[in-house]
Amino acid sequence: MKRKDGKIGKIIANSILALIMLMPLYWTFITALKGKMEIYEQPPSFFPKVVSWENFKEILFRNDKVFLLYLKNSIVTTLLTMLFVAGISLLAGYAFSKLKIKGKKFFLLLILAALMIPFQTLMIPLYSIMSGLHLTNTRLSMILIYATFQAPFAVYMMKNAFDMIPAGLKEAAEIDGAGEWKIFFRIMLPTTWSSIAIIFIYSAYTTWNDYLIAVVFANKETIKTFNVGLTNMAIGQYGTEWGLLTAGSLIGLLPIMILFIFMQKYFIKGMLGGAIK
Repeated sequence: MKRKDGKIGKIIANSILALIMLMPLYWTFITALKGKMEIYEQPPSFFPKVVSWENFKEILFRNDKVFLLYLKNSIVTTLLTMLFVAGISLLAGYAFSKLKIKGKKFFLLLILAALMIPFQTLMIPLYSIMSGLHLTNTRLSMILIYATFQAPFAVYMMKNAFDMIPAGLKEAAEIDGAGEWKIFFRIMLPTTWSSIAIIFIYSAYTTWNDYLIAVVFANKETIKTFNVGLTNMAIGQYGTEWGLLTAGSLIGLLPIMILFIFMQKYFIKGMLGGAIK
C-alpha cells in the first residue's frame, strides 16, 4: 500500500509540475486565438469566448508578408550554422580523439576555457572585427559568430563520442589498408549519428532563439531574423500588440518542433549513451 501511495503521489506531483510548465505555452496559445478587445479584458479569461484566427492572418500578411521573409532568413541562417558547426566539431572531435597531435591536451583545454567566456564581454571587439572586415549587416557575420560560440561545446561532445569507439576498430581498418579519410567517413562517422543529432538540435535551438547577436550584427531588413522582426512588428512606440506577438511566437515554434520530432530518436539515444558512460 505504501508503494502504491508513493507512486500515486509521484504521479500527482509530476502532473502538477507538467501543468505549471505548460501554462505559459497554453496562455500564449489562447491569447493568440482571442480578439484584440478580449485580450485586454479584466479579469482575463482562461478560454477564448470566440476563437479568432485574425492574429495569425495579420502577422502572416502584414507589410507584404514580411514576416515570412523573417522566417526564411532564420531558417537559412540556422541551417547554415548547423552545417558549419557540425563540420567543425566532427573534424576537430575526431582529431582530438583519434589522431596523434602535439599539444592536443593544451588546445582542448583552451576550447573548454572558451565555454566560460560570455558573449557580452566580446560584443564590442567582435563588432570592431566585423566592421573592419565589412561583414556587418551580413548573414555571414551571424553564422561566424554563432559557430564560434557553439563550436567549443560541439567539439567536446564529438570528442567524447569518438572516444567511445574502440581503438581496435581503427587499427583493424588501418591493417586492411584504409586511409584516414575512409576510416572517418566509412567507420567512425556512421557510429556517431546520435551525437551529431544532439549537436544539430543544440545548434538549431541556440541560433533560432538568439536575439542579441541578430539585432547587433544584422539589422538590415533583407536579412533580419524571426526574433528581431517579430519584436519590431509587435512592440511599438504606443504599446505591445499581444495578439501578434503570441501568434508569431507560436508560428516560430514550429520549425524547432519539427526538427526535434524528426531527430528525437537519435537525440534520446545520444543522451542515454552519455548518461551510461
